[in-house]
Amino acid sequence: MKKGIGQSLVFFILFIVVMIMLFKANALYGLAFILFSLVAFCIIKRAAIFAFLGRTSYYKGDMEKGLRWFKKAYKSGSAKPQTITSYAYLLLKTAKIQEAEDILESLLRTKLEANDRMMVRSNMALVQWKKGNLDEAIQTLEEVITSYETTNIYGSLGYILIQKGDLDKALEFNLKASDYNSTNTIIMDNLGQTYYLRGEYDKAVEIYENLMDSNPSFPEAYYNYALVLKEKNEIEKALETARKSLNYSLSFLSTIVKEDIDNLIKDLEEIAISNQG
Repeated sequence: MKKGIGQSLVFFILFIVVMIMLFKANALYGLAFILFSLVAFCIIKRAAIFAFLGRTSYYKGDMEKGLRWFKKAYKSGSAKPQTITSYAYLLLKTAKIQEAEDILESLLRTKLEANDRMMVRSNMALVQWKKGNLDEAIQTLEEVITSYETTNIYGSLGYILIQKGDLDKALEFNLKASDYNSTNTIIMDNLGQTYYLRGEYDKAVEIYENLMDSNPSFPEAYYNYALVLKEKNEIEKALETARKSLNYSLSFLSTIVKEDIDNLIKDLEEIAISNQG
């Protein structure tokens, strides 16, 4: 039994014993003890509670409310590294690069477990990427992934390698990433985009046809697939797919902007009209 689980079990047993004794003595004593315990629990676990509320708000699509809750968790002074890193990640998604970097750098100066340190460094690589330091970001992620393999890191490094422009290296890595997790939509989008940029459109189509069955929840997948379909001269299907990308939110960490989507749709519409004429 893990130490943390053992301690929790001991506290729970003591709580039950004390509560029973107090209720036997006087029901009001028992109720007061329960109320006191709940208040104490909320104070001790406030960072975890704030983080839970932050995650809930974020998953519901309310980024601002999610940020506010995570900020409360961070300011509580008792937040775990995972919570602090999540807060920095949300700051980065909303283009608050300097705030995110300051928090991550501060966290790296503390004593961290090995996996927590790797998690923080992988998020710092995203800061480096958004600041335009591709080589630094790639180096950081390549160092991290040697001892800390996660789907998120494979997804991040796979795309940054595409941005770097070394398509041979990007293909080699993204094939490795697909072996690691072929069900992850970001990893498979990276692989499909790599094939597209290499001019291997048939392979790209195969990747994206399978990817669409997973209903990816980010706009890049539909945008990139539309580009492939355009090259295959499937204009109507490309236009339909490009328009689907408008159904999903963009953030500062998105690899495309709204203008990219609008321009692609306009271009496809013009081609469709020309084909009809």
